[in-house]
Amino acid sequence: MKIGVVEDDFSLSNLLRKFLSKEGYSVKHFSTAESLFESLFSYKESFDLIILDVMLPGVDGFEAVSYLRERGVKVPILLLTALSEEDDKVKGLDSGADDYLTKPFSLKELSARIRALLRRHSLRKEKGIYLTKEGAVVDGREVKLTTKEKALLELLLSKKGEVVGKEELFLKVWKGRGSKRIVDVYVKYLRDKLGDRIETVWGVGYRLVD
Repeated sequence: MKIGVVEDDFSLSNLLRKFLSKEGYSVKHFSTAESLFESLFSYKESFDLIILDVMLPGVDGFEAVSYLRERGVKVPILLLTALSEEDDKVKGLDSGADDYLTKPFSLKELSARIRALLRRHSLRKEKGIYLTKEGAVVDGREVKLTTKEKALLELLLSKKGEVVGKEELFLKVWKGRGSKRIVDVYVKYLRDKLGDRIETVWGVGYRLVD
């Protein structure tokens, strides 16, 4: 895995390079966003993840993230900054960053954030449906689900390709409480989020298909 680190603080960038190299990553350092752009777009260099400081000379981190996303760069971007206000965090995420780490930070936390971002990005590139903590990834697209939606999808996934009876769904997801019509309602909710992945087998139940 190759990581691009954009940081104008030499001591911090040197620390990051040494730490990430020990973690098994190939690391390339840039002191400005412009030098990263040149590497990506002029020399066609690629990275699996980019760590980007916000307070950079010239183009700052927020502007850099927006520019990278506009140019079609899809790799995970982790922002590093001394700015800790909530508005700054929101601005960073709205610009297209995947995560935000406030200085000072622990190297262990940085390593965990990187692993999580790489894992999530790997799931996005795969076809199919995968459950996540927040919901699911559907053909690389992250989808947020409610607790019941996720429980319903999890049951259908466990029997993918098989018809699951409405009675079974009702008993296992809703514990038999309320009206069985709730199953139909939540299947519709899932279809709105997943597309035509759930087939209706009339008089029997539902089936999750590729």
